Amino acid sequence: MGLALAGSGLALALRSDVLFIRNETRRVPSQVVRHHHAKRGGATMYSAILLVPDERGGFIEVRDPLYTPFPTPVIGEMMTVVHPAGYPDKARIPYPIFRAAMYGLLGYVFVISGLGLTGLG
Repeated sequence: MGLALAGSGLALALRSDVLFIRNETRRVPSQVVRHHHAKRGGATMYSAILLVPDERGGFIEVRDPLYTPFPTPVIGEMMTVVHPAGYPDKARIPYPIFRAAMYGLLGYVFVISGLGLTGLG
């Protein structure tokens, strides 16, 4: 069960990162214009809506894929976001420690579960 869950988690994470892996990554300034909120399990979760420059000189609104239990960053805050070259609609706030921890934990569970399943662990 753990092997399937960790494998699925790794597949989903890699699916969302494949454009970042294949293409050059751009770092661009953006501004938080509002927050998207959703109810999950009785709690309100928030995701920043960012105003990001596109590659034609205009701006587009992009929702950061990470939800938090509080509305951060604050509305009006300027920050640097990353997106794959040619895909400004995939812009997101970089959380390198979070992403490294997520991949590390999922990879660890995948390896340990695989070793346990095969009897090598």
